[in-house]
Amino acid sequence: MKNKLILLLLITPWCLIAQNKEKPRWNWGFFSGLDHQSIALETLGKIEPESPLAWSDGPKAGFSVGGFAQKAFLPWLYFQPEIGMSLVNQVINYRPDGPRSYRFMDIELPLHCKMVDPRKKNAPVRACVIVGPRVGWNLFANSTSFLHINQERIAADLGLGVEIKMKQWRIQPSFIYSHGLNDMHFPDQGKYDDLVGKIVRDKLTLKIACWMERK
Repeated sequence: MKNKLILLLLITPWCLIAQNKEKPRWNWGFFSGLDHQSIALETLGKIEPESPLAWSDGPKAGFSVGGFAQKAFLPWLYFQPEIGMSLVNQVINYRPDGPRSYRFMDIELPLHCKMVDPRKKNAPVRACVIVGPRVGWNLFANSTSFLHINQERIAADLGLGVEIKMKQWRIQPSFIYSHGLNDMHFPDQGKYDDLVGKIVRDKLTLKIACWMERK
């Protein structure tokens, strides 16, 4: 009986601490960004001077907007799922048919983890590293009689940013590089499908995120 009483006295304080300990809350915010997107087309076979050919017209500028949630699981690690929309127009040149414009309006779901220095929680500025996967779906079907392009996109993101403290508010500018992982080319009966191999979309974004930290 005495041993049980001692055990109860030892356990009770820890139970009270666990009950009184404040659990981290989800913070909600929004973001906007300027995108610099490129689309790479792999050329198949030997290219003769007068043979048909398809190539990208180079990187194009676009924009993105959305919202996110954020929660701390460790003092230095945050989980930050997002949902957003990005829009950019891309041009693909065809020889001898000329250029064609393709619109990419993607619904995107990045699942980011953010790493920070916990010793600088109350500092006015602290750096952060952002990593995680991203999946997206283009609302526009870009398949044409020339080339067939899949609507889904899978990518790996890596970013660097700074978190600026303004009382309860946080502003986080960051650069996010999104490297496309999946082949977006779906060969079918398009005129140039046999001349193009892998198609990959990469994107560099200057993103500004803003949220109010809940205590």
